[in-house]
Amino acid sequence: MKKLSKTLIWCLAVIAMVIGFAAQNIGAADHLDAPLVQADGRTDINDIYAFQSPSNPDNVVMIMTVNPAAGVISGDTFRPNSAYEFMIDETGDSKTNAQYEIRFGSVKANGEQSIRLRRRDIGQGGFVTLATGSTGEHLSVNGGGYLTAGTYDDPFFFDLVAFQDQVLGAGGSRAFCDGQEVDFFAGLNVSAIVLEVPRSSFDSDNIGIWGRTRVNGPQVDRMGRPAINTVLIPSGQKDAFNQTAPVTDVANWQQTFSDTMLFLSGLDGTPYSQAEADGIAAVLAPDILTIDTSNPAGFNSGPLNGRQLADDVIDLELVVVTGGFFGGSAVLSSDCVDANDVPFSANFPYLAPAH
Repeated sequence: MKKLSKTLIWCLAVIAMVIGFAAQNIGAADHLDAPLVQADGRTDINDIYAFQSPSNPDNVVMIMTVNPAAGVISGDTFRPNSAYEFMIDETGDSKTNAQYEIRFGSVKANGEQSIRLRRRDIGQGGFVTLATGSTGEHLSVNGGGYLTAGTYDDPFFFDLVAFQDQVLGAGGSRAFCDGQEVDFFAGLNVSAIVLEVPRSSFDSDNIGIWGRTRVNGPQVDRMGRPAINTVLIPSGQKDAFNQTAPVTDVANWQQTFSDTMLFLSGLDGTPYSQAEADGIAAVLAPDILTIDTSNPAGFNSGPLNGRQLADDVIDLELVVVTGGFFGGSAVLSSDCVDANDVPFSANFPYLAPAH
């Protein structure tokens, strides 16, 4: 029976992303995770990132990407009059303490949309407008920071084909680190919202962040950690999961997480025990991306700290999923795609330009 240390359990919290690629040929993190968002990529949250600004350690950056393969299988605009929101837990109870809401206007002839950023502190009044302008612009945020929204390179990088062939048993011949490494997501774009605000905007350096989208009021998607819905929620319940809040995850979904983990085994064929599955589920619920905004470390640190654009999460996950070995002897610790196809920037908006 496999024994899980505390560190390993934290690492196992990221297994969901790498296994999630089996669900969709274009799937990364949370792309195309449920029927409702598959019908409209504009409200399909692909990834959530949160990290200390590399150019100003007094600021924290939050990024939400939508529209998987923008311009190919999705459009490249935002849904007018719908809400794109960053939800903030400042007290560690999984409840919203602060809320950033971004809304867009109708698409103009030149492709631009108006944009408005508002913030609400729960229990302290209504929304306050912090910035207005148009997509494609770098807007100053009242109180400090910046906002932009538009089409950018998809920041995810991974040799998906080799993973499907070698780990998922798809029957292909591609192998890891064989000199034929291909970043499956190279050349693909997404629509992204990039919001940078002072760390002092929050009551604590240690916060939880998740994103959500709402259409005409009701919530249609939400995401914190990568691929939670993609992997751990049964197909008939995916929309229901997306329409609930993290504060209910322990009561409503943690047992589902555990039940699903029981079906996941290591590549050596050793199944998880009930205790192991329960331990992993307890880490994964609630689905919130936690970050110490005073710490410049990222996703690959222990415990997991936010998620930076350049974090090579796949390498960590390969070690965890395979136990560091593949085929009985060969160490499997990398897909040999170690960086994005184009460099990220150290300055706002950090993402690479669109292809």
